[in-house]
Amino acid sequence: MNDVRNWIEEFMLTEVDLVGAEEMDKRVGALREMFGNWRNMNSRQFQEVMTTAHFADYFADTLSRAFYADYQYKDFSWKDYTYADEVPDFRDVDRYRMTEPGTLFRRREKAEAKTTYIDDSVVSYGVEEYARQFDVSWQTIMNDDLGKIRETPRRMANAAARWLGGWVSALYDNATTQAYFSGTLGAPWYGTGRLTYANLAVGVNAMFQRTDAGLAGGGNRISIQKVWLVIPPLLRIQADTILQSILAAGVATNDKNVLPQFIAGVRVDPYITTSGDDVPWYLFADPSEIPSVTVARLRGWPGAVVVQKQSDIAMIQGTAPAPFLMGSFATGDIEYMVEDVIGGWDNANLVGVTDYNGMYYSSGTTP
Repeated sequence: MNDVRNWIEEFMLTEVDLVGAEEMDKRVGALREMFGNWRNMNSRQFQEVMTTAHFADYFADTLSRAFYADYQYKDFSWKDYTYADEVPDFRDVDRYRMTEPGTLFRRREKAEAKTTYIDDSVVSYGVEEYARQFDVSWQTIMNDDLGKIRETPRRMANAAARWLGGWVSALYDNATTQAYFSGTLGAPWYGTGRLTYANLAVGVNAMFQRTDAGLAGGGNRISIQKVWLVIPPLLRIQADTILQSILAAGVATNDKNVLPQFIAGVRVDPYITTSGDDVPWYLFADPSEIPSVTVARLRGWPGAVVVQKQSDIAMIQGTAPAPFLMGSFATGDIEYMVEDVIGGWDNANLVGVTDYNGMYYSSGTTP
């Protein structure tokens, strides 16, 4: 302790020309008193002298109102495997598919060629408005020193994007559609296997068996080049294990893993409903090949909009803070609204699946 005291005194004496001899004597005296009583000093006295920790008391109000980082949400990649359509107004539109003519048959000498014909099918859908409103008083905006309330329009836009992800998912991941695949269509549109290498190969092969449903002959093989694997978050690790392994995952023969050649990509749908050991998964043909699920938008309305109600306050005399001039004359409320215009098919059996030939559904219930 004596060495430290002597060092401090020596250091401070070197500054005597800057503060004056009288001031330096006072400082040295204070240091001597402190070191002479150091055993009686408590931790708070020592803290006040040696740290800035007491500023925590001074800034307590500000620090207690600091915000955690916002939650991160899943990226919705449904646009990769759904078909984007556009409608001119709020009336339903019709979308047709024409069957292929029948195949050729042998024509014997002097015999007439067999007659063929074509048929059409139609899908009709339209768009509807979806909206939500939020309002705050101008005093709330005035008190928003951390700026979180002012972020509300951006948060409303994010909420609209999350809602849209769930809305699109419900077009195909629902009990009605699943019952039609399992009960009416059956194989090769439906399976029960969990996501494994072998079951994924079964699903891919099922996609390659697709034929058209033409009445005039029919049975024409549909060529599907790109297939998307759509899974709930629970299957992300399993899907990566299957598709990123050099050898076939879970196959005792150590065969080469060839599935990545047929899967265009993996897309996670966080809204796919899982129940216990039942973890469904889907295969989709690329929408450029087959419009399996159609998502329609109103022309000129590419996505959700956030709007603010225009203030009806007109300043005549005097000045006021900007938040006051943003709100309503009657209530002082500042009103925001988020709105989207979107639509899809609403079929009694398939809900939003506009062409089941572009899909494969597995309930994920059996090994």
